[in-house]
Amino acid sequence: MKKILAAVSLAVILAFVIFAVLHKKKDAIETAVPAPDRARMQVAAEGKVEAVPGYEVEVGSELEGRIAEIFVEEGTSVRKGGLIAEMENRDIKARLKEAEAEFAASRAKYREVATGARDEELRRADATYDKAVADTEAARKEAERHAQLHQKGIVSRSSLDEMERAYRVAAGRQKEAAEERNLLKAGPKKDTLTYYEDASRKADASALYYRTILDKTRIVSPIDGKVIRKYLQRGEMVSKEFQPYIVAVADTERARINAEVDETDVGKFGVGDPAEVSSSAYPDKVFAGTVTEVADYAGLRKITPNNPAKNRDMKIVQVKIELEQKTPLKLGMTVDVRIVPGDKAVKSE
Repeated sequence: MKKILAAVSLAVILAFVIFAVLHKKKDAIETAVPAPDRARMQVAAEGKVEAVPGYEVEVGSELEGRIAEIFVEEGTSVRKGGLIAEMENRDIKARLKEAEAEFAASRAKYREVATGARDEELRRADATYDKAVADTEAARKEAERHAQLHQKGIVSRSSLDEMERAYRVAAGRQKEAAEERNLLKAGPKKDTLTYYEDASRKADASALYYRTILDKTRIVSPIDGKVIRKYLQRGEMVSKEFQPYIVAVADTERARINAEVDETDVGKFGVGDPAEVSSSAYPDKVFAGTVTEVADYAGLRKITPNNPAKNRDMKIVQVKIELEQKTPLKLGMTVDVRIVPGDKAVKSE
């Protein structure tokens, strides 16, 4: 019996020792697993500060020609619709003035024709007709009298012919007066109205065309922002082939980062992951951002890496990073970027 108890006790002690050893080994293994190195997880890249699409525009002229005046310099703040420059437009102004004068004249003539004859003109036409009727009647009677006298041998044949000719002239004048009066009472012909209406419409279209061209000689800003580049000066030519733009305007407060990430690192992060942006110009500051876009293609590197050990020939993928807050970073500045895969948003320091 004692031997059995001793054996059982030994087995229990042995089991306890084995359990303790195994548990201690498991703790040691778990303790030995290293914590993720946050610095090693970050994806480092170089980037440049650029304006958000739609907030940096090249401003030029639809017309080729010489710049008469330019009203801004680099750094000038401009409002949407604000005047930037004006092209030479004296010839266009002269043509517009001619077109407007032609329109006014043709419109006045159309109104005059369309309203028909005035009462005064109608009264004058009636009076002319009445006089012509009276003159014709008098000439007829005189011709008849001379005919009777000629039959009696009192007047010559030449005298009778003169009276008959005077009657025919009077009758012709009566006919003309009647036609003139009838035309005034009937009003203008449709063809006449159509002619002046078409002339008026063409003059109006011509004036509108030159007004539109004149408006295009005034170069205005399409957005609020600042002039960040100035390409041409007063007196220089705008040319679609050589230099179609006058200035570049950007809203410097609407900026983002265009980072160049090595193609081998693209699979380590995604849209929505946080990023840290820093610049040697502001060594004590880190600016928070978020990955908003990852390009679907790889391309050549345009920014020289700060790390000399980095493979400069490796292709890169452009990654857009939206900054969380307004920063002092300037458009075009080179910055360092660190993307933190799967982490929570990084706060600005």
